[in-house]
Amino acid sequence: MMKKPLVNTLVQILGKAGSVAISLITTGILTRKLGVEGYGSFILISSMFVFLDSLADFGTKTIGIREVASAEEKNIWGKIFYLRLLMAVLAFLVGLGLVWGWKGFLSVRSEATVALIMIFLTSLGGFWEILFQVRLKMGLKVMADMTFPLLFLGWLLTTRDSMTLMMVMVVYLVARAVSLLVGYWLAAGVEQVEIKKVDREELKRLWQMSWPMGIFLVVFATYDRAVDTMIIQNFRGAKEVAWYGLAYKIYGVLIQPAYFYVNSIFPILSGKNEHKRDLFWMSAGILLTVGVGTLLGGWWLAPWMVEVLGGAEYAPAVGILRILGIAWVWSYLGHLFGFALIANGGQKQMLYLGLMALVLNLGLNWWLIPHYGMTAAAWVTVLTEFFDMVMMGFFLRKQVRS
Repeated sequence: MMKKPLVNTLVQILGKAGSVAISLITTGILTRKLGVEGYGSFILISSMFVFLDSLADFGTKTIGIREVASAEEKNIWGKIFYLRLLMAVLAFLVGLGLVWGWKGFLSVRSEATVALIMIFLTSLGGFWEILFQVRLKMGLKVMADMTFPLLFLGWLLTTRDSMTLMMVMVVYLVARAVSLLVGYWLAAGVEQVEIKKVDREELKRLWQMSWPMGIFLVVFATYDRAVDTMIIQNFRGAKEVAWYGLAYKIYGVLIQPAYFYVNSIFPILSGKNEHKRDLFWMSAGILLTVGVGTLLGGWWLAPWMVEVLGGAEYAPAVGILRILGIAWVWSYLGHLFGFALIANGGQKQMLYLGLMALVLNLGLNWWLIPHYGMTAAAWVTVLTEFFDMVMMGFFLRKQVRS
């Protein structure tokens, strides 16, 4: 029962270890070549993209995995593809309005507009990820994903002239496009996916299953990445965005093992398997242990990690990283509770939870950041992660008992 999930998790962790190594080198180069304010602008654009990417996905990847894993519907691939395309167009238009309508992007509007094209590429990449995950071919996913950071890092290492944010955005697009071609080639060896034309009723049925999860993802991305970054930018400036962004990047990287593990067992939790309960509790023990270990190791290594990635100019990020580290334990368990809830059809409960967390996060950030800056944002993140974990556990228990 555990062999396949653990193998897939190990493959992803090994792949992520390579990606993390590449990402750390990339971050170290960007922080120094772009400078604190330039890197702050890069983080601002990246945070906007996380929000728009969640809108483009709109739950179709998670729900698509669940539907394909539970029933072999012939034209499910067509439904997923066309709905993801429609949502990508919507996300692109929302992004244009945000970039050209909010003064926070005034100095980087051209760069942010170029970055918006990435929405379509990432949406297509997510489509291949559904195939790899359902067929438990996560090694192929890792191969496709590694292409992107390797190409980008190669450009950074060979660029000796001065680097601009626009150059970074353009090369990002090119590297992502190449990685999609690699993903297409790998997917063709797994399964011949037929994307047939679907009618409105078929799209409507998938939409009805996906929209609660989709809104939750948008809400989650809003309070997880967009709200704090944009409020810091508005009240405290690009430097604090850069310091907070570097700490949050390290925090996000160290959450990935939990995501990979739960990602691997999600098809099993979604299917008809008599050992699901045992798998859940075994997984809870694993994630709790790793989460506590990550907290202790991250606290001790925080000064070294910030120094390596950013240098002396980013020293304020050390304290922020240590605060964020408290949320690792809550986040590790929250991943399991959330995916188990979705596997049991609880996407509407996830939506209610997301809306409650958004109100809590937005209200506290708007009240505290003007006075206490990025430190307040970090503590609000800790509180929000704890709230999410507790409420997902409550909803899951209620869902299983009903």
